[in-house]
Amino acid sequence: MNFNKKIVLTSAVVLPFFMGTINAQSNEGIVTSYGLNVRSGPDKSYDVKFVISKDDKVTIEDSSNGWYKITTKSGRQGWASAKYIDIIENQTTTIKKVSASSLNMRKGPSTSYDIITKLTKGQEVEVISVENEWAKIKYNSKVGYVSNKYLSDEIDSSVTIKYVNTSSLNVRTGPSTDYKVLTVYKYGQEVKVVSINGSWAKIKYKDGYAYISNKYLTDKIPDNEDCDKNEGNTENNNQGGLKTTYENLSYSFDTMVDYEYKLSQKGYNKIRANISSDYSNSNNYINATKTDLKKYLNPDNFTSNSNGKLQFLRIDKYRSGITASELNAYFSKYCQSHSVFLNKGQAFIDAAKKYDLDVTYLVAASMLETGHGISKLAQGVYVTDSSGNQVKVYNFFGISAYDGTAVSSASQYAYKKGWTSVDKTIDGSAKWLSDNYIHSSKYNQNTLYKMRWSYNTGHQYATDVDWAVCIAKLMNKIVPYYNDSTTLEYLVPKYK
Repeated sequence: MNFNKKIVLTSAVVLPFFMGTINAQSNEGIVTSYGLNVRSGPDKSYDVKFVISKDDKVTIEDSSNGWYKITTKSGRQGWASAKYIDIIENQTTTIKKVSASSLNMRKGPSTSYDIITKLTKGQEVEVISVENEWAKIKYNSKVGYVSNKYLSDEIDSSVTIKYVNTSSLNVRTGPSTDYKVLTVYKYGQEVKVVSINGSWAKIKYKDGYAYISNKYLTDKIPDNEDCDKNEGNTENNNQGGLKTTYENLSYSFDTMVDYEYKLSQKGYNKIRANISSDYSNSNNYINATKTDLKKYLNPDNFTSNSNGKLQFLRIDKYRSGITASELNAYFSKYCQSHSVFLNKGQAFIDAAKKYDLDVTYLVAASMLETGHGISKLAQGVYVTDSSGNQVKVYNFFGISAYDGTAVSSASQYAYKKGWTSVDKTIDGSAKWLSDNYIHSSKYNQNTLYKMRWSYNTGHQYATDVDWAVCIAKLMNKIVPYYNDSTTLEYLVPKYK
């Protein structure tokens, strides 16, 4: 379950769960508790070695079962609860090129230090920091110092444009899953590939380089499937009836914004910087600002066109009028040849009818979550049953895909649910959505807007503030299949 796509909150704080090693590199963290015990091992049963204070910075060396192995500034080591330590993202390095015919890389920032190696003109290095005319650099996994005046910003690497063809793809600091995740790219996002080595692609990232799995890159993606592009407000051609009801809320718009802003400060409302109102020129996800929240929370900003208005469509009702053959035509148009959704129109209709869901929503949500039916979990993963047999299972919504064990934990969940075929998984996914959101007696989140925004409960389907709009855009490609007699019912919130 990808962080920038989906996190379910409750009224209590949701805390991360870690297994195994955090990554191949150390991360810096900051203490959030006023007095945090540091123990001799990763459990409360171990003795307390010392106590660290709020806002102390520590280096995170390892993690195990919700505990971090840390080193303090003074060099003391021990284990502390990960609940009370926030990771501080490492700064992105800058790529520069050697401009001198020969340049000494030394162990320290002066000519008195020993030479590690000699660099030649045109070689590229990662600049970590610059101080007193000396640049701290990384080259061939070694860290050293060079004179900054012999480094140039001119990087002329040729790039190949590719696109992400899965629902979400981690961008890492190095070419393996051991390296730290810098950000997450979404389906259809442009990637500038510098080189490919085995299964990893070296890509341009900010002012430097990063790495991404080449397996999930494609040379072409349909432009109209990129939900971050500013699509036209083309109305769908459904000629059936339209019914709009306004739901009076007991709280004001400003109260809602303030509540969501508190969640945003905790990292539960994210927006890509290049579509934020207050930022630009970055594909990184950042905490949504109040300006961003006011834009996406205001129903008036979305009710004048069908793309936006569909986030208020009641999705707790099955509507007839779309045939299996029409859905199959849609899948054929927008899915790749190995998508598991090809010719599954009837399975979606059966599941939507069984759990009383709008079929355009069920299809659109499944498409977005699985990269149009081609993600690893959507394609099927083999698990070993109690008899030692290999059983193929599917998971379309990343349910129980915990950080660090995403594929294994999600596939085990799918096995327990009996999702051993695409049809069974479509049915099971529809039931999960119905029980936990759309027909939940506790939350009653029967529109995309309600699934995304839920006042004073924290029970929100996604962290991406653009999520409801993205689903609505996909739905708007399916809604035109409804026949003339179908009535679309909208439920629009009206703040106090």
